Amino acid sequence: MFNNKGTTLIEGLLAFEIFITVLVVYTTLFASLYRQEYKVQNMYETLNKQESDLTYTHDFNDIIKQALP
Repeated sequence: MFNNKGTTLIEGLLAFEIFITVLVVYTTLFASLYRQEYKVQNMYETLNKQESDLTYTHDFNDIIKQALP
């Protein structure tokens, strides 16, 4: 009654579309994760630099006063 070649083609295209969609979603998620990791790393390096500058340029009493408002 139905030609099996047409349904097989549609099923194959649907499977390919699902594969491409999953591939795009994973790529997007990994790119987003990389961007967030890069931002966290930059913030961590900036914080370490500020902490080292504060530690070596100020008196310890000044540091304690800044830490305890």
